[in-house]
Amino acid sequence: QQTAATGYAAMPPGVQPQTVPGGSQSMLGYVDPALAHQQAQAVQNAQVVQQATHVAQAAQAAQAAQAQEQARIAKQRREDKIREQAAEREEAEKLRCHLHNKPNNKCKFCKRYQEFIREKEANSAPKDDSSNKAGRGSGDADRDKMRGPLEISNTKTFGFSPLLQTHIVESAHFKALLTLESLDQLIEEMCQFADSIEPYVTNSSTTPSALFCCLYRLFTMGCDRRQLSRLVDNTDNAYVRCAGFLFIRFGLQPDQLWPWLGEYILDDEELRPQKESDWHTTIGEFVEGLLTQDKYYNVVLPRLPRSTRINMENKLAGIAQYRKRSKANVDLLEVYREEGVRVEANVDGDWRNCVTMELFEDVPSRLKVLVRLEDDTEETVHLGRIILTDRRYDGYVGKPTGGRDRSRSRDRVDWSRNKGRSDRELVDEMRKLDRDRAVCNSGKEYARKPVGYKAACALPREQGAASHRLMEEETFVPMKQSRRRSPSPSLQQQEFRKAPSAEHQARMQAVFEKYGIQKNADGANSRADIDTPDVMRLG
Repeated sequence: QQTAATGYAAMPPGVQPQTVPGGSQSMLGYVDPALAHQQAQAVQNAQVVQQATHVAQAAQAAQAAQAQEQARIAKQRREDKIREQAAEREEAEKLRCHLHNKPNNKCKFCKRYQEFIREKEANSAPKDDSSNKAGRGSGDADRDKMRGPLEISNTKTFGFSPLLQTHIVESAHFKALLTLESLDQLIEEMCQFADSIEPYVTNSSTTPSALFCCLYRLFTMGCDRRQLSRLVDNTDNAYVRCAGFLFIRFGLQPDQLWPWLGEYILDDEELRPQKESDWHTTIGEFVEGLLTQDKYYNVVLPRLPRSTRINMENKLAGIAQYRKRSKANVDLLEVYREEGVRVEANVDGDWRNCVTMELFEDVPSRLKVLVRLEDDTEETVHLGRIILTDRRYDGYVGKPTGGRDRSRSRDRVDWSRNKGRSDRELVDEMRKLDRDRAVCNSGKEYARKPVGYKAACALPREQGAASHRLMEEETFVPMKQSRRRSPSPSLQQQEFRKAPSAEHQARMQAVFEKYGIQKNADGANSRADIDTPDVMRLG
């Protein structure tokens, strides 16, 4: 008897064995009908599954081709838009007046240029375009949801302290800025005179800096969303961008800070506090400081509610890891430019599997990748929120940029492939550090004793020239100064002065030789034998 796997079974009683046509005599010819039916059904099911697999593969290939075509169309639109913007800038430069740096209302060239700028701004007003939303970041999408004019939290002080506001309003620079009426003029003013991000000029606590004077002029002039976007996205001057960020931090409501500033947390454009400063930071770190610190230098920032601060902590906990990962992924740009590379992206705090579609390089300081998730949705993710998981690139380190050697880095973690610590762990650690910082652990961390009124009056303080002159006229009492005697000369100088000069010594030597004793003695010896009258010569 053979097993059922061969298709044969034991013959029932009374059935004679038969040979199978074309088979050997030893092979049994009886086949079980039920087993044969099962085999035929299995073959038919396998054919159906295979046919369904072919259909699914064809549909998937068609869907991939459609997605690729959509990505190509979107890329072509972005390239066309970039070319149009470049052409508009070139045309604007041709129309710019060659006689005046600042627009002059009496110049026909300046009028023509201003009309062109106003027409371009009117045509470039934001519109609802669903086809372009896939290629923009989450910050841009949140800004598009907030339509209408900007809502200033405090229209009286604009978030400035009373002392700083008084210094700005009374400064000569701000009074000169009142003649500027357009945003372009104010941007040109900042590009020309803003050389520091500090609220006051160097070595002064009363003279506001040019940047803060222009910032306050922005509040008094009025600024809408489109103009504010122009400030924070300016590509010519980093101080103009800082003015936009400070406008958001001082003027807007706390619930609007993250939709505006969250886009620029990972911006790696270089920023120097002063133009001549050797130390530099980045725009992302500057924005992070505005969201986490209570003071900007010595100026108190508007207070954030506790709920907003907790939300900021949850979103800013992993920023340090994202910056390290962004620097590591810069070496792998050739990989992310390819389509279909398997990666994992951090979307809303969760790591999700996806594949790359396109690398956005229009803003070099904020590189982003368009990815397609497993549910066929598309997301634009910053380069610092992506890790490489494709097995084809295991061991690939890329091309180091900026002369940086990956093997010499102190950080041995490969951030381009490592997720790092979770956001929850980082948030707990940040809050623990804040609690420890709020406790006095050593004897020198207690509060300083407040200074009394008399002691405060005795402290040195900076004053202007007029105030100093007025105080000097009121309180200064002239004192009779004793006439200082000239210092006595040294002993060597005294001896040198007492000694006769060389000319005097030569003259005296000549007189001595002429009328000296030796010459008279010689004359007396020659005339000793002759009696002559005594003669005395006078003169």
